Amino acid sequence: MPRMNELSPMWKTFSEIDILRIRDEIEQTPRLALVGADDKTTRFLALLQQGPLGAEHMVTAIPSYRLPLQAGELAALAGYDLRIVLLEDAQQLRSDSTSTELSASLAALLAQPAPLLLVQNPAQAAAVDAVLGGRSSGQVQTVHCALEDDETIRKELLPAVVRLLPERQLAAGRAFPGLRPAAAQGLITSTSRVNAGYAAGTGLAEMIPGLGIPFAVADVVILTKNQVVMAYKLGLLMGENGTPAEIIPKVAGVVGAGFLWRQVARELVGFLPLGVVLKTAVAYAGTYATGQAVYHYFVTGEKLRQKELRRLFDDALEHGKEVAAHTVQQLRAKRQPTVEIETGHDKPARKKLKLPALGKRQPV
Repeated sequence: MPRMNELSPMWKTFSEIDILRIRDEIEQTPRLALVGADDKTTRFLALLQQGPLGAEHMVTAIPSYRLPLQAGELAALAGYDLRIVLLEDAQQLRSDSTSTELSASLAALLAQPAPLLLVQNPAQAAAVDAVLGGRSSGQVQTVHCALEDDETIRKELLPAVVRLLPERQLAAGRAFPGLRPAAAQGLITSTSRVNAGYAAGTGLAEMIPGLGIPFAVADVVILTKNQVVMAYKLGLLMGENGTPAEIIPKVAGVVGAGFLWRQVARELVGFLPLGVVLKTAVAYAGTYATGQAVYHYFVTGEKLRQKELRRLFDDALEHGKEVAAHTVQQLRAKRQPTVEIETGHDKPARKKLKLPALGKRQPV
């Protein structure tokens, strides 16, 4: 258990966060509906329930419908946050009457504004595509996946469900354990990118004389705040019901590891020509490793060993360098000021001059 003086910075950080809003959003279960044959909907519901800590989770009911759909069923489906259509086998599409009714049902679903996920068995994709007739929209995704293909389910199908709920991903993972791995990875990656972007912005500012100290202090506050919020959200995602005072002490030691990465970044910035890029990469990798350690703790109840945490950091640093280079390049391009010079009086000619960014270091 961490000492109270180790937790005090976290409590101060939490005073600036709207905890009630975060909890309310994550505790509101998205409305999902399944459309398909009984054996398919039963199998898919099992996939949603089988995930980290799923055995400790109360089953969340999902309504199911059969194709073709009646007018009243179509009207009801329009009100769901996500409709998941488990398309029929190719044999069931051969009848002209069935094909026409099915095509009409799918066309009606495609016309509705709510997100739609179409799940097709790869062996039957051509027959189903013929029924769809190429109709699609921006909120429609198709996954070619047999419901017995565990690897494709893990890598493509369940992540597709999460992607179609962009504002409700954590809530979906909390309600359906099968979605927790994809939702957790999405949260960790997005937080890592946010911290990388912040580190890049302040890193460029630190190169301007007179701005180094204030931005260095802001670094600690903002990066820590983002990591602590990420840890709390991961706890809620994994089914925790406690307040921050009850959840955060469980992972305080893991979250504190993030300070190590920021210290490494500061030491490197002063000595290397590419300090800003490296600092940004370290911010990304440190946040990513911290998030993975917190997620591992909630899944297993155990903290990662220092060696494992270091390996996570080193692996993330390689990807973080790519993220950092792109991020810093974008920021530098945006910060290059443009000066317009007018010549003449009747028809002024304008020249745009690119001025170099202040303090920009040249790579060696």
